[in-house]
Amino acid sequence: MIPSLSICNLLNSYSRGQGGLNEEASVDGLSWFAFAVTGQANDDVLYRSSVIVTGDREETRVPAIPEGFALAAQKLTGNPDVVHNLTFASLATGAPAMVWSYTYHDRMFGRPIHDEQGTRDRPFDLTFQFDRTRMDHAMALLGERPWLGPRPKLALVIEVTDMARSYVLAADGVHGSDLRASFEDASALFAIPIIFAKEADLSAVAQENVDAIPHERLARLKSRLGADVILVGHLHWKTNEPGWHAVWRLPLGPEGTKWEIAGVNFDAAFRNAIGGAAKRMRPTR
Repeated sequence: MIPSLSICNLLNSYSRGQGGLNEEASVDGLSWFAFAVTGQANDDVLYRSSVIVTGDREETRVPAIPEGFALAAQKLTGNPDVVHNLTFASLATGAPAMVWSYTYHDRMFGRPIHDEQGTRDRPFDLTFQFDRTRMDHAMALLGERPWLGPRPKLALVIEVTDMARSYVLAADGVHGSDLRASFEDASALFAIPIIFAKEADLSAVAQENVDAIPHERLARLKSRLGADVILVGHLHWKTNEPGWHAVWRLPLGPEGTKWEIAGVNFDAAFRNAIGGAAKRMRPTR
C-alpha cells in the first residue's frame, strides 16, 4: 500500500495547484489514485466524510477528525443514532489513527486571496477517507456492522407549507429548488439515492393531502419512478416554535415507521428524514 502521507501530500498539491502540474496531469493523477487505493471503490464512499474547516493546517484539521468520524459512522451503518452509543465518545478520541488519507478543497476556489486574509482564514472542505478495517472494528465495538453494497432508492413525496403557499415538492417544480438541493445534501450524508417525481406524475396520484394517497397509487408511483421505497412527508413552517415541523413516514413499509422533528431549519429536517429512513431500511441482523 502507498503510504498515506505521500497520498495526502500528492492530493493536496493537486487541489492547491502546486507542484507544477497542469490540469491534464492532475486529472490523470487523480484517476490513478482512484484505481490504486482499493478494489472495492463502490463502498469507499461509505468510509468517507467531509467537514468545513478554516484554513488547511493541522491545528484545524486534527480537531475536525472526531466530527468526520461521526459522519462516516452514521453513513457506514445507516444509523444516525450510532453517535449516541455510550462507547462512541471514547472511540472518537482514537479516530485520528483511523484516517487513511485526507484532502482539501478550497470553497473559495477561483477567488483571489486578499493580503489581509491569506489561506489561514479561507474555508475549506476537508474530506477524510477512513481505514476500512479499523472502521469495521470500531463499528463492531458499537454493536454495529457496515451496510455495504447498493442502497435502496428512495422516492420522495413531500408536501411543503411555508408562509406563502402549499405545494408538493417536484423535480420540475417552480418552487422548492433550495429544498431539493438540501435533500440531495442529506442523501449524500447517508449514501441513500433519492428520486423526486415530476409534477405530471404527482398529479396522477395527488389528493388534497399526501396522507390521503392510497397505498395502491403510491405503489404504482414507486414502480414508475424505479424506486425501492417511498417516503411521504409534511414540512410546515411554524411561527410559534419558530422553525420547521416535519412528519415523515414510510407508508409501504412495516408498522411503526413514522417519526417527526420540530423547531429546526430545513437542512436539519431533511437530515432527519433521510437518516430516519436509512435507519428503518438498513438490513436487520
